[in-house]
Amino acid sequence: MSLLQIINAIVVSIGVPVLLGAAILVGRKLQILDDLKTTVNKIKVNIKVVSDFLTRNNTNFNPSELQAYSPLKLTPGGEKFIKDIGFGNVFEKNKDDFFKYINCESPKLKYDVELSAIKSISALYDKEYMNFLKVFFYNHPDRNLQDTAPTLGVYVRDKYLSEHPEITQ
Repeated sequence: MSLLQIINAIVVSIGVPVLLGAAILVGRKLQILDDLKTTVNKIKVNIKVVSDFLTRNNTNFNPSELQAYSPLKLTPGGEKFIKDIGFGNVFEKNKDDFFKYINCESPKLKYDVELSAIKSISALYDKEYMNFLKVFFYNHPDRNLQDTAPTLGVYVRDKYLSEHPEITQ
């Protein structure tokens, strides 16, 4: 046997097990990633269920700002409130963020849009452009996010639906 054949035999006998081991290791890592993806998807679904439940069961809206007819509708007091706190301007400057949030929820019905719009107020609450609300709540301790989000959300819902006439029900 020549030296080249001996070296080739050594490389083959060492290389094949190393390649096989590497393939097994990579396979395990890919399996972990698949399991993680499945778990994250389950968590996302559960968070959406809880979020929808909390939004649907939030009855802390201000009757002077919303009419409790179907669908909820802003009253003149609600429209004044939105104007007074400056939400209309904030919304117009950041409309894409609100609409992106609603779109991420893939709404099929007007009711879906309403829930998503109300949730968008809470979801985007920590954005810098929403600091005006924190100042408002500080200066008006009788108000909070729970009783303000429905009013602002209905405003967002109406704006979204006006730009999405394909949502008819």
